[in-house]
Amino acid sequence: KFYQQEKMGNVVIASPNECKVVSGCGGSQYKVGESFFVCCLLQQWRKIGLNLITLEVTSVDVETSHGVKLTVKGICQVKVKTTKVDENGNVTLDHENVRLAAQHFLGQPESEIAEALQLTMEGHQRQVLGTLNVEEIYKDREAFASKVMEGVMSDLHGMGYEIVSYVVVDVKDSNGYMDALGATQTALVKREAAEGVARNESEQRKKVAEFQAQADIVESQQASAARIEVEARKNDATIAVNKQKEMAADSEKILEIKKANNNAEVNKQREMAVAAGQIEKARQQQIVRKEQTQQEVEEQLIRVKVAEQMALQAQEEAKGVSLAELVEKRNKAEATKVEAEAQAAKIRAFATAEADKIAAIGSSEAAAIEAKGMAEAKVLKEKNQTFQYMGEAGLASTIVERLPEIASAIAAPLSQTEKMVFISQDSATGSKVTNDIIKTIATMPEAVEGLTGIDLKGAIQKAVENGPKGLKM
Repeated sequence: KFYQQEKMGNVVIASPNECKVVSGCGGSQYKVGESFFVCCLLQQWRKIGLNLITLEVTSVDVETSHGVKLTVKGICQVKVKTTKVDENGNVTLDHENVRLAAQHFLGQPESEIAEALQLTMEGHQRQVLGTLNVEEIYKDREAFASKVMEGVMSDLHGMGYEIVSYVVVDVKDSNGYMDALGATQTALVKREAAEGVARNESEQRKKVAEFQAQADIVESQQASAARIEVEARKNDATIAVNKQKEMAADSEKILEIKKANNNAEVNKQREMAVAAGQIEKARQQQIVRKEQTQQEVEEQLIRVKVAEQMALQAQEEAKGVSLAELVEKRNKAEATKVEAEAQAAKIRAFATAEADKIAAIGSSEAAAIEAKGMAEAKVLKEKNQTFQYMGEAGLASTIVERLPEIASAIAAPLSQTEKMVFISQDSATGSKVTNDIIKTIATMPEAVEGLTGIDLKGAIQKAVENGPKGLKM
């Protein structure tokens, strides 16, 4: 039925999973996935499948290298190798492999092909099992499969087939060797696992204790460092606060001192200004009163003169002076009166001018006093220089020349006495007064020496000794 579906007269179609081999006139042709024309009398075609063939390769009771019998089951995938890569990297149909597969299996059903391939695979699997021990097969199945594939590859290639995959799915034995090996390994693994667990638990406890101790040490160190840092910061803060308070107190103290100094200076200047104003006011009032008094004196004098003229006029009238003389005298009196009033006005103006002048002079009185003081200091300085130049003898000579004046000054109060009454039992009272004056003058050299440090008697004695030869004390 399948053959009838594909045959359409002389045109044959090959699907992608099969290869149709045309033989006859013109040689053999291999068609995959294409349509072609077949001459019925000169050519014929048959097919070979290109599908993947799954093989279950089982090797029963095969002795290993140590004589242990094993049963190994593997699954293998094989197919006809239909493609190859040319030098340019293009994939093309591999006619050589297709030809080999066609030579061996063309026209055979797939079951027969699978049986032939399975026997080949089983033979190589048994061969490889004989070269390995149980542990190598059991522990490294991938290495076992690789060795099987390496051994069977050349045989399959000679048949036009290739291995797509091969895996070992089961390894077992009928003598219990695998179970014992598994039990031993299991016990070993369990023992190692228990030892590892115990060792790890011990190491874990040890590490936990070490880490806990380190954590406690670090925590204690951090806590101690934190306390130290906190105390240090508290101390720094306290010191800073105290410094701020001290600076604030110093600032307030300086401010209060400056305020007190300013207030004292202001009060001093205010009192000085008030005192100066009062002094100047009193001085000006005194000057004004003085001028007013002088003006009143002048006015009284004028009034006296007027009264005298009026008295003289009345006396003349009483004596019977002629009318013309009286008129003349009256005119003179009036003229004197007018002159006196003019003089009074002049005096008042002069007094006002003097008052203004004195007020102006009062503002410069301080400067005048200062200049006077400087002048007096200069005079004293010059006197001092003169005295230093004159020496002790010159000073003594000057003092001696002044002795008569000093004696006169001492006796001056007696010259003002109009009458002196002496009560005494002898007649020597008057001479006692004279003796007292002489004694007072005799104490002058000691007084001069006490005040100035100059030995007046010694200076006079030296002057006499250095003077004319005939002069004696």
